[in-house]
Amino acid sequence: MKTTKRLVAILLSLVMLLGVAAVATAEEYEAFDNYPHPIVKPDGDLTIGFISDKPEFESIQRILQQLRLECIHRGWNLVEVVYENEQDLRDKIQNLINQEVDAIVTFSLTNMDSKQDLVAQARAAGIGWYNTDTQVVDGVISNSAMPDGLAGAALMYAIGEEHQWKQGLAVITKKSIQVHYERTDVMTAIANCYSTSSVLSEQDIAAVTYDELQAANDFAKTWVTQYGDQLTGIITSTDYFGCPVAEALQQAGIGDEVWVSGFDGGSQAWSYIRNNTPLRYSYAVPDELFIHMALEVIDDIQVEGMNPGDEGCTIDHVGEIMYCEGIVVDRSNCPAVGTNIHAVFDYYGGDPDDQDAWYNWNDGDGAYIVTDYAD
Repeated sequence: MKTTKRLVAILLSLVMLLGVAAVATAEEYEAFDNYPHPIVKPDGDLTIGFISDKPEFESIQRILQQLRLECIHRGWNLVEVVYENEQDLRDKIQNLINQEVDAIVTFSLTNMDSKQDLVAQARAAGIGWYNTDTQVVDGVISNSAMPDGLAGAALMYAIGEEHQWKQGLAVITKKSIQVHYERTDVMTAIANCYSTSSVLSEQDIAAVTYDELQAANDFAKTWVTQYGDQLTGIITSTDYFGCPVAEALQQAGIGDEVWVSGFDGGSQAWSYIRNNTPLRYSYAVPDELFIHMALEVIDDIQVEGMNPGDEGCTIDHVGEIMYCEGIVVDRSNCPAVGTNIHAVFDYYGGDPDDQDAWYNWNDGDGAYIVTDYAD
């Protein structure tokens, strides 16, 4: 019994000593906002928790492929979390905090204002919080995103000029995710500037109570019946909605008369465009660059021990949005099957043979390659 008590006492003493050491280490790094500086591990032995929904969503598949590749290359551990609903999301974020991951990375979360308490709890525990394609709230260190309004404008001008602004438009967006209505609100605002264009209807898919893909298909069929020849194009905030809309138009027998546009890109959308379906236009989003930039910030803050604004740090201030531009894709420039995703966005720049450059890393399953999508 005495031996057992001695062992317990020794273990408690060790725990206390380790706790003091951990606090001392954390205090070596000056806080840069209202929370402690996230834990710093100069040896690079980080554990990253990544949170997303809809694993069937191609943007998430692309993000995950790049994330896995880079974590292997950097020697980091990765915990992948898929959530089903808002309560499940909260529970799983809480679980990541309890697991004491070093950093949390998100992709395209809804209603970030309602998650402020979780961000604060994670940051208070020394966990860095980094968003991709998600609204910034207090405590989020950085966000990698596209300038969605600029993307929407580029897409709308390309479509408008091709059709000489003679358009009757319908719109599907998702009001619970900021980037979705940044895209579509800009497109409709531009279209409304032209007397020959009109916006006939807009639907918020976040308001539906059943499957989003079926809802998108149903909206398109309703508009075909309701507006007839007035309808010339359907704008969607993501190709995920654009594909079932294109299928609805084909089923209605007007696939050559009404175009569909979307955002994101990837093998599915580009197969639809390449095969002359009604999905004719898509703004290709640089998902791989999103995740690369987020991980670069993590490396600066939690391996190198930098603060935002330090010389050499990727971000200048807390909550900075690192904007990554994509390209408008149509039938004239649709990426071919077998194309490396980095070539699509021309990340290779002037030195495609630089094997140290991130776009040439080939760990794990390697970079995303455009495939011939089959349903």
